[in-house]
Amino acid sequence: MKVWVIGRGGLLGSSVEKECLASAEVYFPAINFNWRDINLVSQDLNACCHNFFGNLGSENWAIYWCAGRGTLASTIDQMENENQIFESLLRSIENTCPTGSRDHGVIFHASSAGSIYGGSQNPPFTELTVPKPLTPYGDAKLRQEHSLREFSKRLGVRVLVGRISNLYGARQDLEKNQGLISTICYSILRRQPIKLFVPLETSRNYIFVKDAAKTIVGHVNTLITLSETEKFKVKLIVAEENLTIGSIINIAKTVFRVKPLVTLSANKTGSAEPQNLVFKSVSQIGSSSNIQTSFSVGIKQVMSELQSGFLAKGWYKPND
Repeated sequence: MKVWVIGRGGLLGSSVEKECLASAEVYFPAINFNWRDINLVSQDLNACCHNFFGNLGSENWAIYWCAGRGTLASTIDQMENENQIFESLLRSIENTCPTGSRDHGVIFHASSAGSIYGGSQNPPFTELTVPKPLTPYGDAKLRQEHSLREFSKRLGVRVLVGRISNLYGARQDLEKNQGLISTICYSILRRQPIKLFVPLETSRNYIFVKDAAKTIVGHVNTLITLSETEKFKVKLIVAEENLTIGSIINIAKTVFRVKPLVTLSANKTGSAEPQNLVFKSVSQIGSSSNIQTSFSVGIKQVMSELQSGFLAKGWYKPND
């Protein structure tokens, strides 16, 4: 089986690629994508599609879309740029994937549970819940899902949309002003306060990135072996429990034996966010997934990796 992980330098993409290495031939592009240049990255993605499918033969294949710099704070223009890049990739796949190979592969799309269901009603939210995004980021993710659904209908390629809850891990991009768990560990390591813009009672679903990657790759591998007529599937990639910010801070205090320094601030963006986002997956793809890493173990691993990086070369937060 041949796989290509787009966004391999990010938190999710790097973990997915590492998981794939154990059982598949991974395609490594010789190009470093410039995601800020729509035309250039579209050309480069098209060239990579030619290389990927040109050497495919009769193998099974999978493409994992784990890319994107969008966040809940992104503007309409920023997300429109991301949409254009994603649409260009789909066009390139359509133009380069041989007709005889279309039924031998899966496209995975990393979507966002929190943004998709930001304004939805009656939690817990499942794959059957009507999406209601509240931000340009959520609108863009839903638009990308729709494009994939039409793509799957038109070409007969299997598609798995993974609506992922809050990922955490040591490779979180702090420049994007997100990643509460990494930020807490970072603040303890540097002995700096954290500024929060939401109440401590705010509840979220946090999934360790290695668990998410293992679940995603397992589902993709299962889909390739299935002969179902339904080509397009949506799956929530979530942890079994939800945690409040207050409980996370208490767990960090217990695990690291030091209380994180926290200051609470009110702003319009924070107050507009839903206080509770509770998820429950009701869609089954083969055997049920098993999220094994407890939160206390996960946060220890994040801190351990941050400490290793700090000792090796010094840790800094971008824009310090």
